[in-house]
Amino acid sequence: MLKKLLISLLVLVLFPSFLMAQQDFRCHEFRLGMGDMGFEKAAFHNSRQQVGYRYFGHLFAGYRYSFNDWLGAGADVDFSNVSWESSADRSNHDFQNISIIPSVRFTYFRKGIVSMYSGLGIGLNINTGTEIDYLGRKTVCAPTFNPVFYAISLAYKNAFGTLELGPLFSLNNRFEIFMLGSRAISISIGYRL
Repeated sequence: MLKKLLISLLVLVLFPSFLMAQQDFRCHEFRLGMGDMGFEKAAFHNSRQQVGYRYFGHLFAGYRYSFNDWLGAGADVDFSNVSWESSADRSNHDFQNISIIPSVRFTYFRKGIVSMYSGLGIGLNINTGTEIDYLGRKTVCAPTFNPVFYAISLAYKNAFGTLELGPLFSLNNRFEIFMLGSRAISISIGYRL
């Protein structure tokens, strides 16, 4: 048992070093972006009880380090907001989702100024606002998943722009669904060092 543990630990320590030693491509990437609110617009819309929905959209910032031409890891921080008015008492309500999403990216095509990639992010969502859930909480934490099915990036020197197709999912159970396919389409601009 101890032998297997030591071998596993050695692989975890040496494998990233091996990847970094094999490369002549290192890249620090910083980006800012925005995404759609398709889920929120479908789930939260005007009714007899609530009117005047306003959707702030998804804003996100991210950092990524590329180990080599095809493998990168990093994290995004995403913020979204929805607000509305209660038609019964004219009071204002809102909620925010703040997600911290570490991710891994696999670049499968790179030619000239064009690169294409897919990825997977798994992190934490913090949902807060004026609403109280069925357990009496105003702030709830839940896991967040962000599969990036397809992305294309166009670069000019160190600057780049990206279009990503990959939704955000965040739910605790069937009663606590915070994002279900939200930010399915996003665009970002960034800078690589």
